[in-house]
Amino acid sequence: MFKETAQLITENIDDITRRWVEDLRQTERTEAHNSMLTVEIVNGMKALLANLAATLEAHASPDDETMPMGVVLRPDQGEPPDLSAVPLPATRPFADPWTRAQQGAASHGELRHVQAFELSEVMIEYARLRQAVFATLKGAAEERHHAITLDIIQHLDHLLDELALISVEHFYAASVQDLEKRAIHDTLTQLYNKEYFHQRLHQELRRSLRQKEPLTVAMIDMDRLKPINDTYGHTVGDAVISAVASAIRDTSRQTDVPCRYGGDEFAVILPETAKAQGQIFAERLLRSVHNLASVVITGDQSVVTTGDLAGREHEGGAGRGKDMPLVIDVPSISIGLASFPEDGRNPEMLVAKADASLYRAKREGRNRIAY
Repeated sequence: MFKETAQLITENIDDITRRWVEDLRQTERTEAHNSMLTVEIVNGMKALLANLAATLEAHASPDDETMPMGVVLRPDQGEPPDLSAVPLPATRPFADPWTRAQQGAASHGELRHVQAFELSEVMIEYARLRQAVFATLKGAAEERHHAITLDIIQHLDHLLDELALISVEHFYAASVQDLEKRAIHDTLTQLYNKEYFHQRLHQELRRSLRQKEPLTVAMIDMDRLKPINDTYGHTVGDAVISAVASAIRDTSRQTDVPCRYGGDEFAVILPETAKAQGQIFAERLLRSVHNLASVVITGDQSVVTTGDLAGREHEGGAGRGKDMPLVIDVPSISIGLASFPEDGRNPEMLVAKADASLYRAKREGRNRIAY
């Protein structure tokens, strides 16, 4: 009976998914969410149903890894029989249908989180799927004069419950992971935020003390951002800040900790880095920002360019038509360095020393490094 029911599901997957989509479109969902019932989503649900059917069919098959009862003896039953005649279990595929069905449910939950669905909407999708499966099975079974027994219904219901739970768990896990990421990242630049900077600086400094390794802190400030904000507004200023943040991220190593310290100020923790190596990092960063010829603002879009627009008329002006892009030069940066152990042996001293070096670089003419 399980095999015949599984066959009915396999033969009617298209009808089940069609009914599922139609039912979902009749629920209270936004048009944006209805538009997310894409071909990829529907095909993913078809694959999940195919693996569900294969799982149901396998329910009627014996477990190939189970030792036959005829060779399981108690100690008082004498010598065991010759096991050479017992057939070896069949080789199983890398991922069985139930594992693939679970993976499909997990992916569905994670994708719905990315698409900004509510948890209740994910649960509704699986409730509608359950209805579509049983309604389609009922019609197909009546046509075939096939009886679906209570144990089949209960087992199938259990499998659907498991898939719904897996999808909800992964939706929730993705939500928690997203919240954790937002808690330590700056929303504009996606660099780490100030709170995380201080947390990591304490950790890295303790590690440097234990392992007797150097550590350098770089404090970075953009030169003359205020005139850009005053002239073009903070939207343009934010685009410029994002361009500099991208340069800092690209210049940093995987072990470095680039952060937005606040406003137009940044900080980078450079583990296992002496001051001479920190100076090399700072010089590379100065060149990288200098090579950002401009930021082009068109409507709500911003594009970082690398010199193609240099020398052209830009920064607005009376001659700029309303459809012309706005081109703003990325301002230079100043950098202050402080290193453990020579400049300080605790986080507060290192930050204070790097800040003092930064403002000395500003006083000495900007677009330079001080340490």
